[in-house]
Amino acid sequence: MRGFGSIPVVALAAALAAAALAPLCAAPQPAAGAAAGKRIVPPNPFAIFERFERMTPRQRERMLSQLPEQRRRDFEERLARYHKMPPDERDRLRDQYEMFREMSKESQDALRRAFRRFNKLPLERRQLLRQEYLRLRLMEETERRSRVNSDEFRSRYTLAEQQLLDDISKLLPLPQTSLAATPGM
Repeated sequence: MRGFGSIPVVALAAALAAAALAPLCAAPQPAAGAAAGKRIVPPNPFAIFERFERMTPRQRERMLSQLPEQRRRDFEERLARYHKMPPDERDRLRDQYEMFREMSKESQDALRRAFRRFNKLPLERRQLLRQEYLRLRLMEETERRSRVNSDEFRSRYTLAEQQLLDDISKLLPLPQTSLAATPGM
């Protein structure tokens, strides 16, 4: 599963893995916080991966055996993908996940919905939208508005694709430190 350029959907998948493993890997959250309307932050999936790595083989097997089969397979696949990443990509993924965790619940939900819509598109449209997204993401708000309102943009993308690009580029602005590291820029 891939995302837009440097924002892989792996970060969202990791969030889902964290939710699946939270009862097994994290300290229990007090019910009073939830009852009082306080936002309970889910455990960091990277901390879960690291904790899993520190376990003995027997502890790992015991933890995994408590998961439903599909969740176990999903977790093992995500862990294998994570291990295959170069260290700098892992660091970038951690940073992106932290950015996601710092978003409001509403923004997180909106981003999840946008990625679900994106993943339903045919591969060739996803590739085209990914390229356009990277361009939009580098633009200032006024420049992005101008691009989104241009005839060329409107003729190239369906209304649903236009909205998707606009939604995601607003939700995931490019951090200033990443501008120099963006390929082709």
